Amino acid sequence: KYEEVNAAFWNALISTEDERFYSHHGIDFMGIGGAIKDAVTGSGGRGASTITQQLAKNMFRVRTQYSSGLLGHVPGLRMLIMKSKEWIIAVKLELIYSKKEILTMYANTVDFGNNSFGVKTAAKTYFNTSPSKLSVDQAATLVGMLKATTAYNPRTNPERSKSRRNVVLENMYTHNFLSRQEADSLKKLPLKLDFSVE
Repeated sequence: KYEEVNAAFWNALISTEDERFYSHHGIDFMGIGGAIKDAVTGSGGRGASTITQQLAKNMFRVRTQYSSGLLGHVPGLRMLIMKSKEWIIAVKLELIYSKKEILTMYANTVDFGNNSFGVKTAAKTYFNTSPSKLSVDQAATLVGMLKATTAYNPRTNPERSKSRRNVVLENMYTHNFLSRQEADSLKKLPLKLDFSVE
């Protein structure tokens, strides 16, 4: 449940994955505009998917080869079709569920690598703890993995994972979830895992 997860995880998730989560209705048009601008200027790969869109993708497999029909074979149209489906489902999810319910469903379905689906399994797998007992740096490590679970896996790529964790901590500072002093001291912590596979 939402209340069974340390608030630090939610704060890290929103500040890194979807900073306007509480102000959009499933689609972040400002984010889409920024992503298009980045693509045109070649200044990096900012994602435009909201947490709600990512939930739609996780739950309904809208990006499989079966989901785009005959028009999906036309170059360029495939991504537009898949994104349109994501947007429609995201808006429907926002109409039916509260923001807390959407966050909870997302946290329970997202892939954290190493066969760890959901925050409960991930907390146990990487830190041998429960979601309620995650520390801020552990929460930031898990959220950091969501960008690319293999590239930022703390077990197989500890340096990249630590660097990504520190980006998440900086995002938490930027969005007023941490003070400058808290963020800086957390960034200095080593990456400590207590890896377990049941």
